[in-house]
Amino acid sequence: MRICTFYLQDKKVIYRITGKNIEEGEFNSSEVEAFLEKVRPDVLNVIISKPQLIFRKIEFPFRNKRKVYIVLPSEIEDTLPEGPDNFLFSFDFLPLEKNRTMVNVYAIPTALFNYWDNLAKKYRANLYLFSDALLFYQFLKQSTDEKSYVAIYVEDNYVLLNIVEDGILAGSYSFEFTPALRSESITLIKGILGKKDFSVFICAPQEIKEELAIGEEKVRYINLPAGMEKRYLFHHLSSVKALRSVFRPLKLSGGKKLPVSSIVLLLVFLIVSFLSFSPFLKVVEKQKQLRHIQEEMKQIFISTFPDIHNIVNPLIQAKEKIVKAGDTDIKTGVPSVLKIMADITLLFPENIDAKVDLLRIAGNTITLSGTADSLKTLEKIKDRIEKSGRFTIIDIGTISFDARNRANFNITLKVD
Repeated sequence: MRICTFYLQDKKVIYRITGKNIEEGEFNSSEVEAFLEKVRPDVLNVIISKPQLIFRKIEFPFRNKRKVYIVLPSEIEDTLPEGPDNFLFSFDFLPLEKNRTMVNVYAIPTALFNYWDNLAKKYRANLYLFSDALLFYQFLKQSTDEKSYVAIYVEDNYVLLNIVEDGILAGSYSFEFTPALRSESITLIKGILGKKDFSVFICAPQEIKEELAIGEEKVRYINLPAGMEKRYLFHHLSSVKALRSVFRPLKLSGGKKLPVSSIVLLLVFLIVSFLSFSPFLKVVEKQKQLRHIQEEMKQIFISTFPDIHNIVNPLIQAKEKIVKAGDTDIKTGVPSVLKIMADITLLFPENIDAKVDLLRIAGNTITLSGTADSLKTLEKIKDRIEKSGRFTIIDIGTISFDARNRANFNITLKVD
């Protein structure tokens, strides 16, 4: 069986072919189809690098998977740069204490999956997708007893950085070490390392440790098996059964938030329906139906307004909440949108060359997408957010650069 493994790094494809003979090398991504025409593999493994993977953490105050799947679409939608129809998803459910659930969400562009799926079908190969971030995480999880650490992998100008806390992947970032961006990337990585008092696993040239100024007491060197080159680490990992967590994207069905007004209309409908048919019911049956409706109303009210514990009249109390909260979705304690926008504006003074192209507010979660003239400016924005006392950074997405070398960013905040 001929197995061809591609590791995608921007416009470069690093390949390894196993079968009767082993072939290794690289080619330009524009030559993929010509290469497959020549090789004709039985199995096609495609390893996606971190810039093509969106990673989000979402926490729920319950453990029921069915409930999680119901609310996941609307929760994810607020954190994506585009609509969920443009992505395919994979989930990792992580039960926590106190009946909580953490879900690590991994997303790739639908167009990327379709491209490789069509090629695999054309050349009659079985397709498997992997992510270098997840392979690196699984590899170290099997290799060390430490539960919290930072892991760094460097190949040529590409840097992958994973943060693992209590055995769970908590963050994953990529950087460029091109001559133009190396200095700023080093500064950003040092900033991350400075905030995490963890061991640092390194799969990189010796000089990287010196550039990052990692103390000898923290550094852990990753020793690869004899005959395995660092460049082909993920190629090898994709074939190890113990680590073969095939990345299978799952399409999400779109989910919509239910407005509070709809809940009230539902309550009114239930009451009116009951009153309309009550003359035709026996007294015992009427009492039974009334108790059922009252219980349904109570359950809907509790799930909608968890902060109210003393339930007297659900309908009247729901109306009072609407008058107080306006037309907001089913969330309590939602800050004023105008106040949030004013506070966000203060984070971007005129002397900072940056702009916000997209601002999404979902309850206490805010997503900012925009551009900055440099990584140094982006670092200043991050510092201003951390010192604001108003917001906490939940996640910093993949940082990319446009044709003018401006940094594109995506930051998820929590309103304190």
